[in-house]
Amino acid sequence: MSTDSTEAGGARRAAILGAAMRVFLRYGFKKTSMDDLARAAGLSRQGLYLHHRTKEELFKAAVIAQAESMRRARKAALAKEEQSAEERILGAFEATHGSLVGQVGSEYMSELMETAVALLGESIRELDRELVNDVVRLIRSSGIAEAWKAQGLSAKDLGENLFATSVGVKQQVATSEAYREKMRIAVRMMCSRLPK
Repeated sequence: MSTDSTEAGGARRAAILGAAMRVFLRYGFKKTSMDDLARAAGLSRQGLYLHHRTKEELFKAAVIAQAESMRRARKAALAKEEQSAEERILGAFEATHGSLVGQVGSEYMSELMETAVALLGESIRELDRELVNDVVRLIRSSGIAEAWKAQGLSAKDLGENLFATSVGVKQQVATSEAYREKMRIAVRMMCSRLPK
């Protein structure tokens, strides 16, 4: 198989998974049909079945692809050493939680998460654990943890608190811009103890 056809196949697969994720986010898992998914992907229902035999199989693949995309974006945000710790931490949360704000109907979020856990097991929660662990490492390496040590707070405490704040914020706001502004406040408060 040539590189061009492999790349085309990969691009087609990504397009199908992206279209599927948008449909699942809009209508939830239960209300989404294979016809809805095929239409969104620009395929016939039979054509979609050539790629994914069931709605569950397609959902799993779409969730895994979304998680990988978020993981790459989070890692890229944290690796921007030219930016402040505040911007890097904010970027990590935006890449993971903020990226979905405004795309998911609030009535479907818990259904989608329950379905993802049922089909993929606890591995789906690994994305959140990785986010916290990555942020905790940056909190330690940037000196933020040391600045809070006298208050009896550890890097893990700070990272977990930001995570909990992010979960709450993403449920309260309707746009990624509103998410960013509310999370910026939380991250800035944590970083405010750093020496200027």
